[in-house]
Amino acid sequence: MELFLEKHSGEILILVLAVLLAVALFVLVPQLLRHSQRGVELRHQEHLKALEKGQNLPPFDVRGRAAGRTASLVPMVSVISAATVTSFLVAYRSESLFSVTVAVWSVAGLVSLAAITGGVALLGRLAQLDAGYSDDEEEEPEQTYT
Repeated sequence: MELFLEKHSGEILILVLAVLLAVALFVLVPQLLRHSQRGVELRHQEHLKALEKGQNLPPFDVRGRAAGRTASLVPMVSVISAATVTSFLVAYRSESLFSVTVAVWSVAGLVSLAAITGGVALLGRLAQLDAGYSDDEEEEPEQTYT
């Protein structure tokens, strides 16, 4: 048994990680879908109550939510990917473990930084647009040539 574990410990580690990932997905995805559906139902009920009272609700900001989700999900996915690559390198006892791990985590960090910076910049721009400010107001009027 010890010889088997010594020979195949990397394969067993990858199998265990795959099973843990599959179980996590089978548990988390339905919960996230239920939570999202409940949020949609609550917004709909709030909208109906406001209509009954004769009030108008501000529109739901889909663009801001998409920017926020992107700014949060991209770093999560890049870190999970980097961790997966690192675990494969360790499981297969790679000779260039350190250099490849540094490269993978550097790329994951840069991608995460770019996603967060881009998401925050987009949220700032959307806030400016909602406040009524736009770059078009600063441009010179078109000249017509006759």
